[in-house]
Amino acid sequence: MWSLPVTLRVYIMMITRDQLASWADTPESKANFPHLISRLIRATTAKDTKVDIPWGSATYIGGWDGIVDSKEKTRYVPKGISLWELGTDRDPKKKADADYEKRTGDPLGYTPHDATFVFVTPRTWTKKEEWVSQKKEEKKWKDVIVYDGISLAQWLDEAPAVSRWFASQGYAGVYSSDGIITADEYWEEWSCSGQLELTPDCVLAGREVAREALIKLLEGNPSIIGVRASTKGEAIAFILATMKASAPELSDRFFSTTLIIDQEDRFRSISLSMQHALNLIVRFDNAGLFSSAVGHGHHVLVPLGADDVFSPDPITLPAVDRDALIEALEASGLSRSKASTLTKESGHDITILKKLLGFPSYGATWIKTQPIREIVPALLLGRWDESYPGDIELLEKLSGTSYAKYKEVLAKWLNLPESPLKKIGETWRLTSPLDLWRSISVHLLERDFQLLEECFIQAYHSGNSVLESQMDLLDDISKKRTYSDWVREGLVQSLILISIPQVGVSLRDPQSWVDRIIGGLLSKASGEMWVSINRELPLIAEASPRVFLQSVSRSLSHQPAEIMDMFKEEPAFVGNVSHHTGLLWALEELAWMPLYFKNACLLLHKLATLDPGGSLANRPLNSLKEIFKAWHHQTLASYEERVKVLKEMLPRNVDVSWVLLKSLLPSFSSGTAWLTHRMRWRMFWEKTDLNYTYREWFDMCSEAVGMLISLCDGDETRFSDLIEAAPDCTPMDRERILKWAQETVGNIEHKKGQAWHTLRRILNQHKQYPDTDWALKGDELSPFEQLYGQLYPKDVLVRNVWLFNEDYCTLMIDPATAAPFEVAEYEEIEKQVAASRERAVEELVEELGLEKVLALRLEVEHPYPLGEALAKVIIDEQDLRSVWQCQEDDAPHIAFAHGFISQKLRCEKFSWMKALVQELLENGYSDKAVANALFPVRLGQELWNYIDSLGEGVQREYWLRMRPYFNGLTDEEIIVCINKLLHYRRFSSAVEVARCHLIPIPSDMLIDVLRRWATEESQEPQSPVGYEIEGIFEELNKRTDIDEGTYCELETLYLSLLTRVGTQVGVPHLEAELASNPESFVQLLKWLCQPKNKDRQRKEHEGLSAEQRQNAAERSYLMLEAWKKIPGMQEDGMIDEAELREWIDVARALARECDRLEVADRCIGQLLAKYSEDSPYWPARTIFQVIEDINTEELKEGYSVGMLKKGGVTIRGAFDGGDIERERAEYFGVLASEHMCDYPNVAEVFQRLQDEYGLRANSHDEVAERDRLDA
Repeated sequence: MWSLPVTLRVYIMMITRDQLASWADTPESKANFPHLISRLIRATTAKDTKVDIPWGSATYIGGWDGIVDSKEKTRYVPKGISLWELGTDRDPKKKADADYEKRTGDPLGYTPHDATFVFVTPRTWTKKEEWVSQKKEEKKWKDVIVYDGISLAQWLDEAPAVSRWFASQGYAGVYSSDGIITADEYWEEWSCSGQLELTPDCVLAGREVAREALIKLLEGNPSIIGVRASTKGEAIAFILATMKASAPELSDRFFSTTLIIDQEDRFRSISLSMQHALNLIVRFDNAGLFSSAVGHGHHVLVPLGADDVFSPDPITLPAVDRDALIEALEASGLSRSKASTLTKESGHDITILKKLLGFPSYGATWIKTQPIREIVPALLLGRWDESYPGDIELLEKLSGTSYAKYKEVLAKWLNLPESPLKKIGETWRLTSPLDLWRSISVHLLERDFQLLEECFIQAYHSGNSVLESQMDLLDDISKKRTYSDWVREGLVQSLILISIPQVGVSLRDPQSWVDRIIGGLLSKASGEMWVSINRELPLIAEASPRVFLQSVSRSLSHQPAEIMDMFKEEPAFVGNVSHHTGLLWALEELAWMPLYFKNACLLLHKLATLDPGGSLANRPLNSLKEIFKAWHHQTLASYEERVKVLKEMLPRNVDVSWVLLKSLLPSFSSGTAWLTHRMRWRMFWEKTDLNYTYREWFDMCSEAVGMLISLCDGDETRFSDLIEAAPDCTPMDRERILKWAQETVGNIEHKKGQAWHTLRRILNQHKQYPDTDWALKGDELSPFEQLYGQLYPKDVLVRNVWLFNEDYCTLMIDPATAAPFEVAEYEEIEKQVAASRERAVEELVEELGLEKVLALRLEVEHPYPLGEALAKVIIDEQDLRSVWQCQEDDAPHIAFAHGFISQKLRCEKFSWMKALVQELLENGYSDKAVANALFPVRLGQELWNYIDSLGEGVQREYWLRMRPYFNGLTDEEIIVCINKLLHYRRFSSAVEVARCHLIPIPSDMLIDVLRRWATEESQEPQSPVGYEIEGIFEELNKRTDIDEGTYCELETLYLSLLTRVGTQVGVPHLEAELASNPESFVQLLKWLCQPKNKDRQRKEHEGLSAEQRQNAAERSYLMLEAWKKIPGMQEDGMIDEAELREWIDVARALARECDRLEVADRCIGQLLAKYSEDSPYWPARTIFQVIEDINTEELKEGYSVGMLKKGGVTIRGAFDGGDIERERAEYFGVLASEHMCDYPNVAEVFQRLQDEYGLRANSHDEVAERDRLDA
């Protein structure tokens, strides 16, 4: 029978049968027993189970006590319809008999043969099985089931949330709080104070979008769900209120399966041991545990404060809606006037509201029992990293004592229940900054604020220099600075919280005080200073928006502008990098607020004007595009304010304004919206669930169209842009653009024909795909056709050259001939385009002359079709001679000549080519020109025989530059070609050809290709051919006509390639040599490691250069790392112990002779560790016995290192923590335990590995938690 682990039984509050029987004697049991059964069923069945069990006063109505419809059978609930009768009577048999007879006689519309009769009592009924057997024999019901007190106690074991809820009602005697509480308990504590009980709507007011998102996630597959509010307590309250206010079926199931857990060990036990899905709300920060719980079928809900970073993106709660909050407070029992007053005084902030209502302002008991002044220095600093000397110095300044002494004080606070501090590795932070500032800022003195200001100046005004000990490091990223990013962020965070009115610090004018400090930093900031604070700028801007905006504006007014140093790029580890993203994020976040929207946008516009460009995608103009995006604007500024600011931007820089306005139109708008940066704290008092409407979208597009028209000013490109935008605009705006275009088309000089080309593309697209929902029909296209006719170019170049610049044939046909596109007609379209190109070249030659047409080959995007078309047009010998001059071109222009000759060869025989070559030679053309003429000819023996007759110069030019694509050639021709490539030292091309045609190529040729690529200088750039070389080795390994020496030679040549990560081929022949020959193994050691004896060292180095020794050492290292074949190991994984021992004995003896025994043992240990743990013979007792017998520290160390290496590179989410390492630690712990008696020395190695992986797991946990908080 299934039962809970002992520790878990303690955590979930065991309910015994005796406690159930005692409870059955109480008056309330009759009314509440159905509620218990309802919760048990919901907690242990699937989501789609239908449960109808009335309780409370509804139990006296009559009818079945419960009706359940389950689509699957569970341990306690049968499949299909089950009809339940419940009773708390002292005589359960009497009650069961009565219910059975009554319901069998009148099942109230149900068919007994299709339903299960279930009777439940909290009493212990010893003879229930006999009763059930008797009733089943009557065969009146599909099945008969009885659950008594014993059954219910076991059922409660499987439903921890129900068990603890039942215990919390006082039904189970003593109830202890041990790091786990139920959702009911939390909600009661959060919502109730005296006679007042807040309704769920108090925390849900105006948060419908977030509420729906949460319900959708909870109804989906198990996942990790983050919910961010101003405090974590509010986040939990929102989760519970969401489900409290849901439909009864959804709400009851949630509260029957939800636990709130404070401690990691409780979480592990619950998540791993329960067989039914739970909702686990966590109040600790070890994200590494969450994925495992999800894997076991549970939802993990993570409440987040304002400064917690979380992945995936959490549900972020906007401020509660004012009117909805007032109504919710009225429903909670307050008068309308009081509800309005409290809503206004609280600033719509739930935490402040609860304080005004008389709720405890901070739930922790330490606020009344501990000396608060002790925590003030930590409050002021906010967060720090004790591995940075500057951080320590700041905390010592604030505390007035040494860090060592203050840390002793902090240790006490760290261990308090609901501690205000959190320590992650060497980093410290406030658990909930906003809560703590609200609760204890009244204890701050004037001296505290003075010290905070001094600390800010100290950490920021210096520019945060690199520590002297780090100056010699080459990598700037690795250099450690005086102050951590963590502490600098903490200092600004404190300034933000001081400046926020909702916190209520005791300064006369907190914002002015913060403004003065930020002004001191930014007022005369140099370019270097702006760069140094890039990371913190979003927080600095949030602390003092007005001063920040003024400072940016002032800097931009200077010549040169210091702040533009942030856009200067400098080399980085990968590519180039600049330091301006923090500036953009700061302006983006301020643009959210209507008060700062205008100035933030105007500054972004100014930055876009000055932006020098660069490799980063974050540019000022992109920020503006996202802020104003018509269908997804990212600001709380009203529509009218957004339009007003756009109009004010227009004249400041027309080019920037034009690009921005274009992006607002459907034709130019990206289908993706990127979230702009938001303030960390101030946004919590704003309603950020923006309402995006089609009406506003269309209106914004109309405004943009009007502004664009006003900016066009006779510019051809802008005229074309507006024509391009027209089809996707609303009918009214499209008509407006086309009417304007008709009126102004004659006033614009269309030198490049841009609008004509745009119209051609539009007409072709809409005519070829008329059935799409975006296509314009008939009369809607008429204005475009009219404009297309009006704009027909008079210039012969504009009319024709575009045909050699376009990529898509479907857009190149005459719109008048366009018809619905069919794939089968594509060839016909290509013919139309070819004919158009031929006519275009005829016209160009006629009007401009051949010489100018030939010059176009250097200008057009696609010279090849230009050459093809010209070949159809000219036949005059003199004209042909003019074309032949183009044979001297280089790539890419030589494509014109290739196109010309290719077209001629479609009509002429090979003899024509011979005549052309002869003419070129007779007229003194270069060997390159002759080879260029031959490249378009189909490859084959006939061509190559002819080339052989032309002399070495032409042959060389041809074979050095021909493209070796040999599909369709005979095997003999391929071999000839490879020989030619080898002759002209094109080794990479030879490798590529050989890989594509392996089967017919003799082994000796493949070997020659590999040897020469690896050992000789090539005449072409060495392209990456790793895949091809692997393929050749795979083929050679299948062949039997190659000796082992050759295999080993080739594997040695390609050792670095064949042993790299991901390579499948490996070096099997070298491995076999090492596994059979210990002398070869020791030789590798001699190359890799120096002997201790200096005389021996000098003797071994004789005749070898330093470079040779270095190369030999590198090859030896690679070989030893790649070597996996253990001496004596058979194909099936079994090890011949005698053979292994003999090999090791010889190898160790030889190593001892050459003074390398210790390194030999280490390498042997690492080799033995490579034995596969997937082998049927694992654990490898033969190997364990060898280690046990030799038992040197070096051998065991090598085995340990080898087992660690075998773990390889791990891949995990950014915040997953050390679950992978914990699993490995447990694995090695089991091995150590199992082999302690037989192989104690090996067990010791496994124990070390368990310890090492445990340390790594903790390290990963710390990194994950720190990254999640500080990403």
